[in-house]
Order: sequence, then structure tokens, then C-alpha cells
Amino acid sequence: MARLYSNELRAVMYPNNFLDNAAGVLKEHCLTVQHFDYQCEHKRNQSGEVYGATDPVLLKFTIRVNSPYHARVFYQRLVLSGHYEYSLLFNVTFDANQRLSNYEDGMVVNGYVVSVEERYTSQTDTDGSDKQMLLDVVLLVRSTTYLGREEQNNYTNVFIQ
Repeated sequence: MARLYSNELRAVMYPNNFLDNAAGVLKEHCLTVQHFDYQCEHKRNQSGEVYGATDPVLLKFTIRVNSPYHARVFYQRLVLSGHYEYSLLFNVTFDANQRLSNYEDGMVVNGYVVSVEERYTSQTDTDGSDKQMLLDVVLLVRSTTYLGREEQNNYTNVFIQ
């Protein structure tokens, strides 16, 4: 029987670079990632060096939004047409003050918001609310920084030009 990794993987989106102030990231500012998808590949020569132009990379993700207030950051950035940083963190834990205390791995993506779409579901949440707002966002990626375990400080930068 296939294992359902999506039930085991907890992912959150923080709409800024969390490395700037990791201790200041509050749980209430993190959005739950329902799904994300991207493909990034480079052409390499025989010695393994990157060459040639890179195909555009699109990062598509769906996040659960508690209120339209939390969604406004994506709409503002869509209108401003600038590049911004977004953090995707996996297996996150928060301390007693609801601040980020640890994460398993993640990535910081710098890119442009290309598309934002809203969807509503009629499922009942555990708190009794009737509607849940899902936001489908597409980013055109400029660069990605992959992060390993916090205590290992492994950072790998991938620049897409």
C-alpha cells in the first residue's frame, strides 16, 4: 500500500524571507500550504557546469487562508509587479509564545506573483466555521535558496536568470 506523505508533511508559507528575523516569525503570520508544485532544471555540460538559458520556473501553490486579510499580501504584490521573497518551511515547530522555534527544511523563493485565484469550500472546520478560503498562487521564480536543518546551516542558492 502506498504511503500518504501529504498526511505526514506539514508545510507553511511565510510571505517574507524568514531568515531576516527567524525568531520574530509568529504562527499567526504563517499560512498552511495545501499543495505546491514546481520544476527547476538546468542544462549541464559533461563536467557538470550549468550552461545556456534556463527555462522559466513557475512555483504553483495552494494555501489555506483564514480571512481575506491574510490574502491581501498576494494581491498587493500582484498589483505592484515587483519581485518579493516567500518562505516555504516543512515540519515546523513553534514555542510556547507561538514563535518559530525549529524547522526540518525549506526554501526561500524570490519571484513575481503572476496569478492569484480564490476558491471556497463548504466543509466544516474543527472550530465550526462553514467556509474555508483556498488561494491558488503562481510565482515566476527569480531565485531559490534551499535550506537544510537549521542546526546544519546548509544553504544552496539557485539563481534563475
